[in-house]
Amino acid sequence: MSRFYALINSTGIQEVEATEVPMVAEIQKVVGIPDEEAFFEAVYGCYSDQSLAVLVDDDFLRKAHQPTMLTPKRVILQGQVLVVAIDPQIEDFCLLTKQQVELVKRETKLYQAHSR
Repeated sequence: MSRFYALINSTGIQEVEATEVPMVAEIQKVVGIPDEEAFFEAVYGCYSDQSLAVLVDDDFLRKAHQPTMLTPKRVILQGQVLVVAIDPQIEDFCLLTKQQVELVKRETKLYQAHSR
């Protein structure tokens, strides 16, 4: 069975097939600005499937990332973000199923200036 993570940025939502969740250093590169140190923060409760987590640069405001998405709770997230799931058995991030990817595509609203 194929597994994925979702990559969301200003160009849209990309479904990335993977064999494992990206390692911390890779996540930091993806959510950060090239050649600048980044740490990520998980944002929970953004989707109807509560096992999904959105990983963002925890310093996106200071770094002036552009708005990327509007969560169903009307929270604006900025910069490139990753969406993964939480495995309750190991209490760690895991990859998404195809159904979870489809839910992310359906429920994610890409940010547009008039979205507010």
